[in-house]
Formats: sequence, structure tokens, C-alpha cells
Amino acid sequence: MIRSELIRILNRSIEARYGAQAGAEFSVEEPGAGISADAATNLAFIISKKEKSKPADIAKLIQESVMDREVIDRLDISKNGFINIYLNDQFLFGLLSKILREDDALGKDPAKQTRRIMIEFVSANPTGPLHIGHGRGAALGNSLAHIYQQLGYSVTSEYYVNDAGVQMAMLRDSVAAQYQELAGQAAAVIPENGYRGAYITEIAKKMQSDQRLDFDVFPREELLNSIRQDLIQFGVPFDVWSYESDLYKQGKVEAAIAGLSERGRLLEKEGALWFSSDCMQTEDENMDKDRVLRKSNGNYTYFASDIAYHQDKFERGFERCIDIWGHDHHGYVPRVKGAVQSLGYSLDRLEIILYQLVSLKRGGERVAMSTRSGTFVTLKEILDEVGADACRFFFAMRSPSSPLDFDVDLAKKRSNENPVFYVQYVHARICSIFREAEKQKFMSSGETVSWQDQGLTLAPEERELLVKLGFFTDTLEACVRLVSPNLLATYLLDLANRFHKFYDRHRVLE
Repeated sequence: MIRSELIRILNRSIEARYGAQAGAEFSVEEPGAGISADAATNLAFIISKKEKSKPADIAKLIQESVMDREVIDRLDISKNGFINIYLNDQFLFGLLSKILREDDALGKDPAKQTRRIMIEFVSANPTGPLHIGHGRGAALGNSLAHIYQQLGYSVTSEYYVNDAGVQMAMLRDSVAAQYQELAGQAAAVIPENGYRGAYITEIAKKMQSDQRLDFDVFPREELLNSIRQDLIQFGVPFDVWSYESDLYKQGKVEAAIAGLSERGRLLEKEGALWFSSDCMQTEDENMDKDRVLRKSNGNYTYFASDIAYHQDKFERGFERCIDIWGHDHHGYVPRVKGAVQSLGYSLDRLEIILYQLVSLKRGGERVAMSTRSGTFVTLKEILDEVGADACRFFFAMRSPSSPLDFDVDLAKKRSNENPVFYVQYVHARICSIFREAEKQKFMSSGETVSWQDQGLTLAPEERELLVKLGFFTDTLEACVRLVSPNLLATYLLDLANRFHKFYDRHRVLE
């Protein structure tokens, strides 16, 4: 709200002197610590580069040209040429009225409803329970979906199930070997790259108890049900569950391969069908090589079905597709982008976000984890121990590209050291105000909160709080630009800090 309004005013102020596009790249941000202004802009620097003038001189001209005093009280110029902006109190009162009036619709733009966004995330192979790394991807995807929806976009969240191929065969053989040992038929010989851990034994025991021998189906369905339940507990629902096997049944894999062949993107060699490396956009020599789509035995690779899946996304009419993957898939990015572009789709429509590992800490020590050996920490274990709220907030506090240390002891603390507690304590305090207001007959139960400007003045703590509220929708827009919810987590911590200061120094119910 504040950022977009100031950008509009500043653009209008410089247009006559410098032209409509003069400040196209400038920013309006919240000022750094120790600066008393409400906002700051680098507009003078942007124009000075084009005009070959000193930023301070340009800033002075901008200061003189801004006439909208209903929003801006004054502009100050810093020594280095930044322009510090002080807002009019009446504008802030207007923001408060807008916030109360729009409520849950705050920030929604009806024009965006036609823009269809698909976010695919988690998409873990049904070969084991979700671990905390998957939890980070789930929190990122679901939070982004909420942010897009709050701004008015039409959003679909999707889980892609790899239920065909080598990994599923490995799961089958791993459970079958454990089943044989439990039945006393033979010593368990887990495949070299097979899956281990207590969950494999539990699946085998359940199959024995139910007298089932469908090793191709039961383990997969059992693990998928476990994944669904964990995600429900985590507060992460999905609109669509897509299956790799359906792409084969519907002929979409063959159709995608045929499309690439028509465009001359495929090679035949060594009895196999390959995707040409000439289509991959990468400077990494290790990635610059042809990739198999169909093996010499006639079986398709995961890459082939992934190409078909991405084509299917665009054929369903999504304007933009966002994939959220673990960092270990970095080598896959140029391949998928190359294939998407080869099929005739613009790369502007595909965004691939890679998130870094999560390290778990207990008692100040890191916990060693390995998926295949079965020594990983499951998402459910952490959810049961610290709760979904703490998990989601901790996962959202860092940008996806930054490694994350999840301190279990900190997440369980009921003190202001814990960022989740610090933010949620604001909500608790606000609820206590409303309960007390009803008790003292200031308001009745369920009454709508309203606001009227009766010539009041703002105390410093009130003003700081209102200014922060005015950057809410701007923060959401920034999250969309960066494709990360971490800016919202940072925003909430600062908002909580300002509210606690206000609450400690001012009595609300008078």
C-alpha cells in the first residue's frame, strides 16, 4: 500500500521534467535501522546516472517537485543522496480505514483472478515417509500459494507422484526381502540401493498380518497414505494429486516425445533415444551432454515422463508454473528448461525454485540423517514434538537458497527467544483486549470493529505500528517477486516488535 502509493506519486512528480520512464527502475523501501523516516527511495541515484548529475542535486529537484501533501508530509535528503520520506498522519489514518474496511480482502486485485498459477511442491517419491527436508518444501509451497491467493491470483497447488520406474521397483524388492525374512523363508537380502529402516519392516509386517502379496501396490499405497496424513497434520492440503503412471496410460509421454522429435530435438544412438544437449541452457560442462529418454530396452526414463508432465501443465492452461525442488536436483534444472523450451513454451512461464538442506539440532548438536539407511528424522516426529506452527515459521524464516538450521530446543521454548512464540504472543494479547472489551461492555460479542478519525494525534508507537501495517501488501508483492515467503516472516517479526512496544506503553481500553 505505502510503497505502491509512493511510487505512483514520485513517478508523477518527475514525469514532466525527466519523462515517463525516467525512474522506471527506482525502489521505495522501508528505511534502515536508526533512520526515523517512514520510507526511503533511491530515485535520485537512478535519474542521476541517466542525467550525469550529482544525486544530491537531483534529489533537491525531486524534493521541490513533489506536491502531494495529502500523502507526503516532507522529504529529507541524506548526505549520500537518498531521499527519506515522512508520511502525513491523515494518510496513515486513511490506511487504517482501508485495512478495517477490506479486512480479509486486503491486497486482492480482481484483475489477477484470471491469471492462473500452478505451484508443484513436495512431490516426494512414495518410497518412504516425509522427512524434515520435505517439510521445508511443503511450507514454502503452501505459504506461497496463500500469498498468491491473498493478492487475488487463481492458484492450484499440486503434488506429482512418481509411481513408476526404478525407485518403485526398488521399494517393492526391499519390502519383499523383509517379508521373506519375517516369514522365515530366507535371510533378508535388501537390494544394494534398496530402502532400509523401521518403516520397511512395518509395511512387511502389515502385509503378513493382512495376508497380502501385492508388493507392487500395497507398499506404495501405504506410504502415500502416510504422506497424505503428515501433510494434513502440517496444514498443507493439495488441490490436485497427479500420477506419473497416468501420463503413460493416457499416452502423454509418447505424445511429448513425438513433439520433440518433430522439432528435431532428439538423437538416436546406441539403440536408445536421447534428448540433444544443444537444447540445454547451461554453461556447466558436467551438464552439457545428451540425456536418455528411451533406453535400448524400450523403457522410458524419469526425464521422459517429467517432460510430459510439464507439457501437461501448460496444456491445462496455467499461465505460470512454479516447481519447488530440493537443491540436489540442481542438475535437472537445465534439462527440464531445455525440454520445455524445445516444446515451444516460453521459459518466462516456468520458475524452478531450489531449497537448501535442513539441519536438525538438538542440545546444540546436529543430528545425522540419511534417507536410504533409514536414519532420517521424519516430518511427523518434528510435528509431534514442536507443532505445525513452529515448523512452518522456522522453515519460512530463510530464503530457499539459504541452508536452514532447525533448532528443536528453541522451537519448543515458550519465551520471546522463540520467534514463533514472539509473533503469536501478539495474537494472544489482541485476543485478550477483545475479551476484556466485551467484559467491560466497550463492545458486544461479534461486533465489527470500526474506525472514525476524530482529530486524534498519533503517538510514536502508534505511528510506527501503522506505518508497518501500511507495508503489508507491499511485502506480499515482494514475496511474489522473489518467489519466497521469508520476507513475510521477517515482516511479522518486525510488526510483532512494534506491537509489543505499543502494548507496553499504551492502554487500549479507556
